Amino acid sequence: MQKKLVQSSLALTAATALGLGGAFAASPAVADNGPQKLNVQSEAAVQKTLDKASGVNAYGAKNGKLTIGVEKADKTTKTLEQDFSNVKVVEGVKELKAYAGNDLVGGAGYLVKAGESGGACSTGFSGWDADGKPIVLTAGHCAKIINEQSGEFEGDTTVDETEQPSTAPAVGGDGFKQTGLGVIGSWGYHKFGGELVPPGSSAQPKDDDIDFAVINVDGSKYNVKTGVTDWSTAGDDDLAAKLATDITKVGAHSEGTVQKAGRTTGLTENETWTAYNEQFDFVNVSGRFVHGFGVKAPSGKPFSAPGDSGGGVFQGDTAVGVISGGGPAEDENGQEIDFSWVADLDYSLEKSGQSISFTDPNEEPPGDDEAEADASAAADGTDADASAAADGKDADASAAAEGDDANASDSADADAKEADASSAAEGDDAEASADADGKEADASAAADGDNADASAAADGDNADASAAADGKDDKADSDSDADGDEKPEAPKVGDQTVAEGGKITGKAAPNADVKLTWKPAGDAQAGSAQAQAAPAEGSVTVKTDADGNFSTEAPAEAGEYSYSATVTANGQTSEATNFTVTVQAAEAERKLTIEPKEIAASDFVKEDKGVQITAEGFEEGENVTLEVVAGPENVEGITLEETANADGVVGFSIYGTSASNPEAYLGKYDLEVTGANDTEDEEALTGSFQVVADEDGNGGGDDGDDNGNDDGNGDGGGSDLPRTGAELTGLAAGAGLLLVGGAAVVLTMRRKKNN
Repeated sequence: MQKKLVQSSLALTAATALGLGGAFAASPAVADNGPQKLNVQSEAAVQKTLDKASGVNAYGAKNGKLTIGVEKADKTTKTLEQDFSNVKVVEGVKELKAYAGNDLVGGAGYLVKAGESGGACSTGFSGWDADGKPIVLTAGHCAKIINEQSGEFEGDTTVDETEQPSTAPAVGGDGFKQTGLGVIGSWGYHKFGGELVPPGSSAQPKDDDIDFAVINVDGSKYNVKTGVTDWSTAGDDDLAAKLATDITKVGAHSEGTVQKAGRTTGLTENETWTAYNEQFDFVNVSGRFVHGFGVKAPSGKPFSAPGDSGGGVFQGDTAVGVISGGGPAEDENGQEIDFSWVADLDYSLEKSGQSISFTDPNEEPPGDDEAEADASAAADGTDADASAAADGKDADASAAAEGDDANASDSADADAKEADASSAAEGDDAEASADADGKEADASAAADGDNADASAAADGDNADASAAADGKDDKADSDSDADGDEKPEAPKVGDQTVAEGGKITGKAAPNADVKLTWKPAGDAQAGSAQAQAAPAEGSVTVKTDADGNFSTEAPAEAGEYSYSATVTANGQTSEATNFTVTVQAAEAERKLTIEPKEIAASDFVKEDKGVQITAEGFEEGENVTLEVVAGPENVEGITLEETANADGVVGFSIYGTSASNPEAYLGKYDLEVTGANDTEDEEALTGSFQVVADEDGNGGGDDGDDNGNDDGNGDGGGSDLPRTGAELTGLAAGAGLLLVGGAAVVLTMRRKKNN
């Protein structure tokens, strides 16, 4: 289905100069009594607008629109929607409450002291700072003593011990019992929101309003681990024994399923609240704004609860946030839900200037095989003993078989002693006792040259008994050592977003086969023009490296895919891991099209004609600005903004409004188009068009077809596009410039590059 291109227009107004006593006068610009458009790219403009609102509990400046969330809008707040066409006020948005303000492996509980009282929070993620020192990331409000009545800070809490897992609320306990391992460490960086916003007052949000803290860990008492616990081993008071995932990086969350681990509700999994997150960046948590994203859960089955504050929120092996606050709410369909607000970790690290690494700086560099050799030797030690004992017995029996009866007897005695030692080393007391009997049959069997195990012959047992006591052949030992009966753990793969031609990555058992299967996800995939050529389904098997890492090509076509991955090792196949891969279309090339580049003056003053400008290669929803940066001296330049559509395309139309004096527009016009998301290395799109006299151009006098098209002028695809009717005002017409106080006014507007 062809997407409709949104198009905006610039109207150029040229005023007829009137000679009055030698002075020139200009007609006023046409008044616009409708709503204005707020420049949401300007922090100052957004702040000024928010200052006019009361009781703001959430806000977001996205996709060219400012959305303000309040519990109940007063008259002044409601008028903001009338004043600005791109401001929306949403009622029913309540203030959230910070979890564990008085209530800590990743996801474990920890205790804090606030004077005589204490509380509990949850650890988010463990790792190492830029200096290689162990740290834990958690919520900033856990570090603050907050007055329950006023909301004011009354000082900082003190980090205490970890909470005993087997007594935590996550497993049905009352919590608040120390492990006895000692104080975790001390607070490093910590920040909870910005200035206090009392109920009903004007909002004062800032872009560094975060809920984030760092605990400097006492390495003499605790070893930090990079994984997040799944809480299944809490009964053993060892949360590191089984992990939900190993964390390898910090990243932005993707819409869909997220997981969380915390001391109150344990391991939970729910969906991000897309409809809410599309509108709001900041939410009021206990009177202070916090940047992040929302997660919704069924009423009564929360994603998080008090005490989970600071708990790690993750997708696969990516850390995306820590729990900040939450409470009951209604979703967009009016359904009661449990709502959680997550302080996004990538944003918090950026604004705080902190960092975390999930690679142990004290770990030996890759390629050191000594540890593996030691482990292999330890694992095979029993087999080596058994093999040596068996070899020794065979050799003794062979020597005895040469005919020396006395030696055979001595050899049998020696065999019995060796078997004694070997059996004792293996813990097989019964076999040792049998070997110690030293029966005459042993010597007889040895003298006859019997290659059977002397120990087994002495016992009168068959060869199987000997094999059972001394260990079967090497293959049997190897199979036993490898634990071939057990299924390998499922691959660790999280939801991923990749560009076309990108790689999907994950982790599983080392040197194992990972099978991945996929198919398009959901009905929306089928409706995507880009995905029509995508394969219905497919599969591929890849090999993990020595560290367990694997990667494979993502599907070639843009779209969303449902993936399943299993790992096969030791002849056993793991449980499946399901995840979603979103393949993003390659970034479109930036392009500016101007049609026509030369237009007759009489056509330029027709609104249904004019010059059509199409800009391509922007992001969907990006705010795009067109500016006339240079033109005839008697024309004033202004800017016009529009939002790019789903294909990253935006359209503008420029035309003159002074039909009685079209010659006033003669000249060349230079254009510049920039995007709000432009980076420093992206240059503005530039181009120009020229308005010429009718006798020098084409057109003039012919109204064209019903759509306003005219042969030779071209419509640039814009004849069926809506126009918004912005104006570009002419200062004067004719030969002279508008004179003010004797100084010539020459306007050349230059747009600063958006960084």
